[in-house]
Amino acid sequence: MGETKEMLERLGVDSIDELFKDVPDNIKTELELPKGMSEMDVVNHVKKLLNRNSSLDQSSCFLGAGIYDHYVPAIVFEILGRSEFYTSYTPYQSEVSQGMLQALFEYQSLICELTGMDAANTSMYDYPTALAEAVLMSARVGKRRRNKFLIPKNIHWEKHEVLKNYLRGTDIVLEKIDYDKKTGAIDREDFKDKIDDSTLGFYVESPNFFGVLEEDTDFFKDMKEDHKAVSVAGINPLALSLMEPPVSWDADIAVGDSQPLGIPPSLGGPTVGIFACTGKKVRRMPGRMIGETVDSDGNTAYCMTLQTREQHIRRDRATSNICTNQALMALASAVYTFAIGGKGLEQIARINYEKAHNLAERVNDIPGYEAPLFSGEFFNEFTIGLPGGIHEELVKLSKERGLLPGLPIGKKSGKFEELGPSMLSAVTEKCGDQDVKKFLEVLEEVVR
Repeated sequence: MGETKEMLERLGVDSIDELFKDVPDNIKTELELPKGMSEMDVVNHVKKLLNRNSSLDQSSCFLGAGIYDHYVPAIVFEILGRSEFYTSYTPYQSEVSQGMLQALFEYQSLICELTGMDAANTSMYDYPTALAEAVLMSARVGKRRRNKFLIPKNIHWEKHEVLKNYLRGTDIVLEKIDYDKKTGAIDREDFKDKIDDSTLGFYVESPNFFGVLEEDTDFFKDMKEDHKAVSVAGINPLALSLMEPPVSWDADIAVGDSQPLGIPPSLGGPTVGIFACTGKKVRRMPGRMIGETVDSDGNTAYCMTLQTREQHIRRDRATSNICTNQALMALASAVYTFAIGGKGLEQIARINYEKAHNLAERVNDIPGYEAPLFSGEFFNEFTIGLPGGIHEELVKLSKERGLLPGLPIGKKSGKFEELGPSMLSAVTEKCGDQDVKKFLEVLEEVVR
């Protein structure tokens, strides 16, 4: 009690209750906690609470929109769980071990292999922050006195919100490009109308939010050259095993998320943001980059070649104030990719593609549904037009059957309402015949 009294005297109050005298009366100042329980009772109580949850292992999941339910081999968790990786100090300081440095170097290498870019950093927090940093980097490497940046209208709304937050305090102005209502890809005519000599750069996703691929990438290459703009490509690393890399259409920066490569959906994170660029722009890149060198004995060694945050260099020369990144998740993607191999990655991507197209055809055969809504080629995600008035019943029946059918978009969702009642669904290699059967049965039942 003596210490409590001394602390209260230092604070200039007579009692603990006096510390909370400014809290409104309608807010309780004491927690209504139950009486204490034994350890065994606590464990049993918590287990009962947890049993009320439904995990993806118990559900047929067709959710996507940036987080996908791919299979993660056991080796990923086995490596990540090693103490030298899992419990080590956050590896962004100079004392990071050679083992972690090598692992991050390998991660960078695989990102460069997939994107065709010359250099990649050791990751950003996630896709939206990678995109925001790419726009800021565009201002550092682009033409001076330009401040307009073009982004597609059909990007995830969270990306747009993060972009707005990052660009506060700058003079960069975002302008949205419409999408083609037939193909779901970028509207080429609207793009040509909006790009001009004030355009700093532009961002193109492939696949985009609707899952649609941008097939005519030469168009963006021409627009970049004609207007001397910085081009930023948004990618899905798994899809890149089947597609031409963004470097093929002369993109300056590539961003995305490595979540499809060995990272479980969890509760929507953590994931790992991809950031890669062409060689001439490396010193303007945010984050950290690991390099390979030799030590004094001539042995292979690894070091932080680039550290561009303000803790390491003069603040006015920093490219970002990000204090750390997703090193453990980057390691997960590296382990996954090297365990699967190049041919394995391509095989999994092809399975995703084929399963998604097969499901879209079968959904489209059900009267009242249209799948996909757009004619553009897609990877493993597509839009489904729904009959009007079935959304609540669809959600209710899906929940009863242990099904996560997709993300509601379109009418009444507040997102892309011009599409009418619709849903965005994704298919991965984990979607088996029984999952597909359950999905189709629910769709058929709600329109009977």
